[in-house]
Amino acid sequence: MWEILDNAVDEFLADEADRIVVTLHKDGKSLTVQDNGRGIPEETVDQIFVPFFTTKRTGSGIGLSLSRQIMTAHRGEIVVESGAGGTTASLLF
Repeated sequence: MWEILDNAVDEFLADEADRIVVTLHKDGKSLTVQDNGRGIPEETVDQIFVPFFTTKRTGSGIGLSLSRQIMTAHRGEIVVESGAGGTTASLLF
């Protein structure tokens, strides 16, 4: 969860209209993190969970890969949808 929030914050452009919305759904089985940023480039979105892949100057590329492994170990998953209007990451428990 922290990695997803951290990545959303890192992509903001210091625009007052930037926002992150975290929603815990009533069913208790999912949580979404949604931002209204630039979105993840189409050629990159398929690689964000690959170990050691990063687009950050100081990133290690471990955070999202480890997050996915933890979710999978607990029979959950992380689903990411991204486009020009922002990115939504859903943690499905």
